[in-house]
Amino acid sequence: MENISILLILAAIVCALFSDKIDSAVKGDKKVKKVIVIFSVGVLLVCTIAIIVSMLS
Repeated sequence: MENISILLILAAIVCALFSDKIDSAVKGDKKVKKVIVIFSVGVLLVCTIAIIVSMLS
């Protein structure tokens, strides 16, 4: 479970880092960037909570 969470965290970080380039590629007028950043933050929070819970139990 932790391996999947770590991979998802890395994918979320990469997507957040390149959200400007993705937004300009699809010509989203900064709307796509906002969606990518919000989704990435959500994935980071959920995966971090999952890792913490698995370490505590």
